[in-house]
Amino acid sequence: QTLRTAHHKPSLAILPRFTALSSCEALYIGCIRALTQRMLNPYQQWLNRFGLYCSTVEDEEAFAQGYLLRTVRESQMFMVVAAVFSYAFFVWDRLIDPVHFETAQMIRGLIIAPLMIAASLLLFTDIGKRHFETVILSMLVNVMVGLVAVYSVLDNGFQYASLGFTMAMLGTTAMFPIRSRHLIIASMLSLVTVVGGHLWADNAPPGWLLINTMAALGSIAFGTLSAYIRERGARFAFRTQKELLQSRAQVDDLLHSMLPREIVARLQAGETLIADSHGEVSIIFADLVGFTELSRRITPTHLVKVLNSLFSKFDNEAQRLGIERIKTIGDAYMAIGGLVRSAATADHAESAAHLAFAMQAAVRRLKDEMGYPIDIRIGIHVGQVVAGVIGIKRPAYDAWGEGVNLASRIEGRAVPGTILVSESAYWRLRPGFELEPEPDIELKGIGLAKVYRLASVRTRRQADLTTVPLQRAAATDG
Repeated sequence: QTLRTAHHKPSLAILPRFTALSSCEALYIGCIRALTQRMLNPYQQWLNRFGLYCSTVEDEEAFAQGYLLRTVRESQMFMVVAAVFSYAFFVWDRLIDPVHFETAQMIRGLIIAPLMIAASLLLFTDIGKRHFETVILSMLVNVMVGLVAVYSVLDNGFQYASLGFTMAMLGTTAMFPIRSRHLIIASMLSLVTVVGGHLWADNAPPGWLLINTMAALGSIAFGTLSAYIRERGARFAFRTQKELLQSRAQVDDLLHSMLPREIVARLQAGETLIADSHGEVSIIFADLVGFTELSRRITPTHLVKVLNSLFSKFDNEAQRLGIERIKTIGDAYMAIGGLVRSAATADHAESAAHLAFAMQAAVRRLKDEMGYPIDIRIGIHVGQVVAGVIGIKRPAYDAWGEGVNLASRIEGRAVPGTILVSESAYWRLRPGFELEPEPDIELKGIGLAKVYRLASVRTRRQADLTTVPLQRAAATDG
C-alpha cells in the first residue's frame, strides 16, 4: 500500500529484498523441477523400453489427442449406463444386509452414480476433453472409495467386495482408452484403497483380505495387460500413419519440383489427360555459352555441381517471381510466366524480364568468383502456347506451339551476354524497360522477325515519360 500511495515515493531499500526473494523462489522452483525430472527419468526410460512413449513431446501430445478423444461419446454413454446400473445393486445391498442397506444405497445413489454422471457431463467441456485421463481415473478412484464405504457399512460387506472391485477395474480398462502409464498409477491407488478399506472396516472373516487382494490384483493385471496391448497397437498405427504422411509429403515435394502446384492437384484429383491452351504467356529460353568447353576442363562431379548451383539460383528466382520452370536440356533452361493467373503474376512479361536480368547477374557472379569462361544468352517472347503433362512413369510438364519455337529461335540468335525479345514482348516491356532495336533476323520456319535488345530497367521518371505518350496514342486510336 505504501508503494502505491500517490504521496510517497517507493523506497529503494525494499528492492533488494524483492530481488532476494525472487532469486530464492527461482532457485526453489529450479530445484523442484530438477528433482522431479530426475525421478521421472527412470519411469520415462521404462516407458520407452516397452514402446509406451513417442520419440518427441509433440508426437506424444498428438498421439494422446487422437487416442484418448476418439471415443469420447462412447465413454460418456458407458458412464451413464454404469451410473444407472449402480442403482440395480440396491437389491444386492438389501439381500446382503437388510438392516444397514439404506446407508449403502444412499452412498450408491447420492455419491457414486452422481459422480459418474458429473464425469460424463464434464467431458462435454474443453477442459474435460483436455484432461480426459484425469477425469476418468479420478472417477475410478472415487468409485473405489465409494465402494469401500458401501462394503464397510454392510454387515460382512467385504465378503462380497471382490465382485464390485473387479467390475469397476475391468470396466474402466475395457471401455476407456487410458494410457498404461497413467492406468498403472491409478490401479495402485485403487489397490491401496481396497486393502486399506478392508483393514479399516474389519467386517469379514480371516482369509477374505487375501481373496479381495487377489481379485483386485487379478483385475489390475488383466486390465493393464489389455490396455497395454491396445495402446501398443494404437502407437504402431500412429507411427505408421506418421511415416505414410511423411512419405506422401516427400512425394508431393518431388512432384511439386517437377510440375506446377495446380497440375499436381489435378493429377491427385484423378485427372489423367491434362492439356491447356494459354492465350498469352511469357516464354524464356536461356543457354549457357562456353559450358561445353568448360566440361572438358573440369571433372564431371564438379561440372554437375556448378550447373546444379546455377540452375538452383534460376529456380529460386523464378519461384519468387511466379514463373514456372518448364525443363532443362543440358545447359539450356526454359521457363514460362503467366501459366498460373494470380495478382502476384499479373504482369508476367515484366517478371520474365526481371528473371532474365537475375540469370545474367548469377552467371556474372560465377565468372567473377571462379573465373570460368562462360556466358549466357536469353530470348523472350510473349505469345500463345499449349501446355500439358506427357508420360506416365515419368510425367513431365511441357509446352508447345509457335510461341515456344519463336522464343527458342530468338535465344539462338542472341549475342552471348545479351537478352533478345520479340516484337510482342517489346510492346509489353517498353513502358518499364530500356530496349534497343536490333536488325531484323531470319528465323528458321518463321521468317523475318523484328527483335530488340533488353538493356535495363527504366527509372520511375523514365517510365512515366514513356507511358504518357502511349496512353495518348491509345486515346487517339479510340
